[in-house]
Amino acid sequence: MEIAGAITVLLTSAVKFLFAAPASYMWGHSWIETVVLLAVGASIGVLAFYFSARSVLDFFRERYLKRRARRIIQGLPPKPVFTPTNRTIVRVKQRWGFWGIAAVGPPTLSIPIAAVLAAKYFRHDRRTLPTMLVSVLVWAVVLSTVFSFMR
Repeated sequence: MEIAGAITVLLTSAVKFLFAAPASYMWGHSWIETVVLLAVGASIGVLAFYFSARSVLDFFRERYLKRRARRIIQGLPPKPVFTPTNRTIVRVKQRWGFWGIAAVGPPTLSIPIAAVLAAKYFRHDRRTLPTMLVSVLVWAVVLSTVFSFMR
């Protein structure tokens, strides 16, 4: 296995999971190599983005609170909390929960977005991170199998 190809597939699967399997096959990897590279890369991405999301989310929360206080001091009304985007996110969260984010998130949304959403809304649940990791493992097998037939 070529090192450059393996690193490329690892980084691709950590960021945009859906494109990693075709990239792996373009580098000439076998099915088992593709499954392993996708699973390892996506797991590293989930762990990195899940644990770094807390500090990023805290930063944005502090920034929001400071801006809101500044608007109130200036005599302006605070900006609305429930925007259409926020309503959509809350609806998805309530309808499917972390099972939906884990099942659909990695290949469709991307690893970073799915991990940040999981960290934001479900970090209090012990099952969230293991569920995300099992999900990327299952998706690694599925995507590797599907794209192996498309070669």
